[in-house]
Amino acid sequence: MDITDNFLQSFFQNFLEPVFVMDREHTIIDANKAFAAFFGKEQQELMNVNSFDILPPELAAERRKRIDEVFLTGQRIFFEDEQAGRFLRHSIYPITEADGSISKLYIIAQDITDLKVAEKETMEQHLFSNAVVGSIPGAFYMLDAEGRFIKWNDYERDVVLGKSENEMSETFGLETVHPDDRIVAEKKISRVMKDGSEESAELRVLIHGGPGFCWHQLTAKRIFIENRPFLIGTAIDITERKNAQDTALRQSEERFRTLFEEHSAIQLVIEPETGAILDANKAASKFYGWPTDVLRRMNIQEITRLSSAEGKLDREKERTSACDTFFFRHYRADGSFRIVEVQSNCIRVDGKDLLYSIIHDITERKLAEEELKKLSTIVQQSPSTIFVTDTGGNIEYINTSFSRHTGYSLDEVKGKNPRIFHSGQIPKSVYEELWKTILSGNVWYGEFHNRKKNGELCWENAVISPIMDNKGTITNFVAIKDDITDKKKFLVELVAAKEKAEESDRLKTSFLANISHEIRTPMNGIIGLSELLLEPQLSEEEHRQYVELIQQSGQRMLKLINDIIDFSRIEAGEKALQIIRTHVNDIMRELHAFFKPEADRKELRLSCTTDLSDERSIIETDSMKLHQILTNLVHNALKFTDNGGIDIGYRKRYDLLEFYVKDSGKGIPEYMTGKIFERFRQADDSMTRAFEGAGLGLSISKAYAEMLGGAIDVESEEGKGSTFTVYIPYTSPAANKTDLLSSSTHEPQGLIPGITVLIAEDDDVSSMLLKKNLKNENIEILSASNGLEAVELVKSRPGIDIVLMDIKMPVMNGFEATMQIKRFRPDLPVIAQSAFTSKEYMKKAREAGCDSFLTKPIDKNNMLEIMRLLLKR
Repeated sequence: MDITDNFLQSFFQNFLEPVFVMDREHTIIDANKAFAAFFGKEQQELMNVNSFDILPPELAAERRKRIDEVFLTGQRIFFEDEQAGRFLRHSIYPITEADGSISKLYIIAQDITDLKVAEKETMEQHLFSNAVVGSIPGAFYMLDAEGRFIKWNDYERDVVLGKSENEMSETFGLETVHPDDRIVAEKKISRVMKDGSEESAELRVLIHGGPGFCWHQLTAKRIFIENRPFLIGTAIDITERKNAQDTALRQSEERFRTLFEEHSAIQLVIEPETGAILDANKAASKFYGWPTDVLRRMNIQEITRLSSAEGKLDREKERTSACDTFFFRHYRADGSFRIVEVQSNCIRVDGKDLLYSIIHDITERKLAEEELKKLSTIVQQSPSTIFVTDTGGNIEYINTSFSRHTGYSLDEVKGKNPRIFHSGQIPKSVYEELWKTILSGNVWYGEFHNRKKNGELCWENAVISPIMDNKGTITNFVAIKDDITDKKKFLVELVAAKEKAEESDRLKTSFLANISHEIRTPMNGIIGLSELLLEPQLSEEEHRQYVELIQQSGQRMLKLINDIIDFSRIEAGEKALQIIRTHVNDIMRELHAFFKPEADRKELRLSCTTDLSDERSIIETDSMKLHQILTNLVHNALKFTDNGGIDIGYRKRYDLLEFYVKDSGKGIPEYMTGKIFERFRQADDSMTRAFEGAGLGLSISKAYAEMLGGAIDVESEEGKGSTFTVYIPYTSPAANKTDLLSSSTHEPQGLIPGITVLIAEDDDVSSMLLKKNLKNENIEILSASNGLEAVELVKSRPGIDIVLMDIKMPVMNGFEATMQIKRFRPDLPVIAQSAFTSKEYMKKAREAGCDSFLTKPIDKNNMLEIMRLLLKR
């Protein structure tokens, strides 16, 4: 077998359709794979098998005829038959030998089942389509892109057009439409072919080319066949319906005219473009005051009195707006106007758009609405809380103030009873009386203590009244409430203030009595003992005793005066801080040394404890105020302690110094621990109290502690003693600094011998005391009785080293004298001295050039210390 034979054999075996070869005895001598597969056998099983033995008998007989025909005629044949539900197309080819005889047949069997099914479906669909088209109760048509008929049904051909089949294919669809409707039809056909939209229209269609016509309901839709657009549609005769509609329309128009003319509502028909009134009914004539024939010649702008532009804009809005209700002011023939509601609709008559308007006079309603709106605004904007309930007390309405005051919104309280606001602090009887009053038709007045949404309690003044209808039946209840929490609080505070004022008045009375006692007692001692000193027979011991007692009485009076002055300054805000380097340990040691003799005299223990080293105990604060605070506390402790002892000291806690004065004295009643720091207060402020004092010491101490940035408190148990604690900031000094206008607590080290001091003082006693205090210091003393004399002495005696300048003097005061001295002796130290100690005086002293300030009565040690510091610098 050559290459060609190999190729043919391979092609034969791999051919997709069943193929086999048979001889004249109908024996299969060769078959391909597809043939074997069709019968579900292997190729070898079919070799040398009679081809008709593998077929059903009736099918085998029919095919035998076809086979014998080919062997007889030598012509190839084609035929179709069915086998096992499959349709086969057979091709039989004769194989001729060299001598021209036919010895074998070459048979191909093609499976055409799918093709047969498709043909059947196409036929069925064609028959169905023809049946559907034939069943349409009217015309069916199909137009090409040029509008020419390419398909139609019998109705379209015979009834509508009256043409033959050949004539139909040359006819255009628009030719069948009445000339007056062709523009509409053409637009719709163009829109369908362009956009693919479905269209429907009622048009007049010419019958057999006219002039007669019938009304048809035509539909049109675009389809594509092999990517070519076509238009298909139907046409149903609606002539009878249209005639019936026309008759009904005429009858309807007659009814409408009667209804329009006689209707009680005001009605107008208006041309929207010009505003011309085309028609008006009798109600319109009666309302406007013009006869109907006059109204029909008027323009609506004569009634609205709007400008031409405004009127046209409103009419266009009425014509095109989705809203059909409008409000205007219409003027009548007598010049009066009414507020009207116009319900306007656009209607089409004879191809023209008109406005059909029904007018309602709403003047009274509008006025009532405006009044109601005002009342609603008043209610909504009222600062009072207002809410309305039904007859069961369930909330239906609240105003804005209600939400702002209670924190509840309408959604949160609607349908709920006002008891949700109850605090539980109002007796049940109040609510019983409330309901009894309002259910009887009366108004209830009272107060509530209610709870807000956030839990806050508030007092409310309430007025609750019933709302009744025209028959006097209660329909609702309204509550108007005002927040009186602040008023209540004010009343409470007012009562408290009254009580406090009364208490203050009582305290002042007690204070004045105490002051009188505290002044007269030492004064009595001073005057009485001074008289005793004049007796000639006094012994030295008695003389010394009387002088000591006079000094004690003087110190007691001086302390009282200082307390009163300090308190007055604190009350007036005049007590300024004088921040200097302060040695806390030195203050503690000085306090211990100062009060030790008195403690020994009363046989009491007095201990002193310091927490820091001398170096670390140096802070920046007002040394005098700290010293006075502690002095007051220790003085009180000694005054109220008869047995045991007193412990004073301090400790450092973080950035604070914690000073304490602890005693074992009589203690303070618990109810008084919060009051003893008040002015004029004492633990015992009765007339029978056993201890001296004006009740200002602790008040001053508290004020000073707070001025220093700290605080003071007390712990006490009556009969067991008290512990006073003072807290001040621990502030390390930034640099070495001293304020000479404040007092020093150090012991003086003595003045430099041989210096010259000028004393400018107009009071003889004060001048004598200063000279006595300086007498033993080995210094030269010069005197001046006024400011001018002091200035002259400084000019004439350049050896003067320091000046003690009284502020209040005749001829020239101390301020002016200091300023003149500083002009020619700017380095000469000047110390101001005065009984006036206000901030203004100290400030004026600084401004005048004074280097320091001494308060009368003058403490000798303090004066010498300041003089030493000024002379040393």
